[in-house]
Amino acid sequence: MLPRMKATGAQAPAKAKSAAATEDPLAVAAAAGLRGVRGQPRVVEVLRSALVAGRPHHAYLFDGPAGTGKATTARALMAALNCQAPPAVGDACGECESCLKLSTGSHPDLILVDMTLAGLADEIEKLVRRLQFPPFEGQVQLVLIDPADAFAAPTAQTAANRLLKTLEEPRPRTHFVLVTTAATALLSTIRSRCQRLRFAPLPDADLQQVLIDAHAVPSELAASVSKLAQGSLGRALQFVQDQDGLAKRQQAAQELYQAAKEGRVGAMVSVASDAGADREEAIETLDLLWLRLHEELMAAVARAGSGSGTRDPQVLRLLGAVQAVRDAQQAIRRYTSAPLSLERLQRQLHPSLLGAAHGPGSHR
Repeated sequence: MLPRMKATGAQAPAKAKSAAATEDPLAVAAAAGLRGVRGQPRVVEVLRSALVAGRPHHAYLFDGPAGTGKATTARALMAALNCQAPPAVGDACGECESCLKLSTGSHPDLILVDMTLAGLADEIEKLVRRLQFPPFEGQVQLVLIDPADAFAAPTAQTAANRLLKTLEEPRPRTHFVLVTTAATALLSTIRSRCQRLRFAPLPDADLQQVLIDAHAVPSELAASVSKLAQGSLGRALQFVQDQDGLAKRQQAAQELYQAAKEGRVGAMVSVASDAGADREEAIETLDLLWLRLHEELMAAVARAGSGSGTRDPQVLRLLGAVQAVRDAQQAIRRYTSAPLSLERLQRQLHPSLLGAAHGPGSHR
């Protein structure tokens, strides 16, 4: 939602600092400016260089997998632009009134756009009216549009065109950050008005260290979730906070795998029905299934030997299975019924895994 037109009122520094200490560590990290961004050195380099030159782009498109720090980096940029006592260009002190308000989510110049499709056109019109005013307190105001993927929906074209006009006529002391996991789905005219920065998945070792250092996650748990999170700090933190849910999804992924491998179609239907009851849970379950299949694929490639992997029947079957899982995830993200997508996946996995189960080095 858009912030209210009036500031929420300054907090006493001592109280604000105490509140910040109990906030989400990601919000507190963002309030440190670019030095609080983890695992994205190239993005930090580009943004810091722009700030040193005094020419930050009026609109950025942060593109990359979910959970790689795009929204956190947007807030870090906001902190760097408005900090009242920056220790260095691009960084923020984390202690001034502006930084503290940002860390507690109460800064009036950070404008969050409600991306609910049903009211998106009205929300963009509200944004246009809001931007007729200068920043309330800071040097600049920053509009965070997350997820910008919503503009790719057919029903969002009016809103997308209105946003485009706003990007074409940038207002002084105003910056935009659009966050997406699929930049190519956006209008090319929107993409062309933004500087696109790509966010990469974090290497397992880096992700593990961030969990330990910045989030006080025990080393054994950090090592476990880092392997499962596929480079996503956001996903790793979700796993840490919901270990029961993670165990449930791991079990569902294992049951899907085993049922497909043994040709127990009835069991596959039952597991898929349970896993598909929640869209996000279905996608995460498929992530875990993909990891299991990918491990088998890498082992099959190693057994096949250099140069012959692409001709090995087992490798080809597992390649098909890995791709089928990704296709099912994309279908679910496009709002195809999760149970329907999973049932379609079962039919593809069954012959792939049943064939692989009898290959050399297989185990049942």
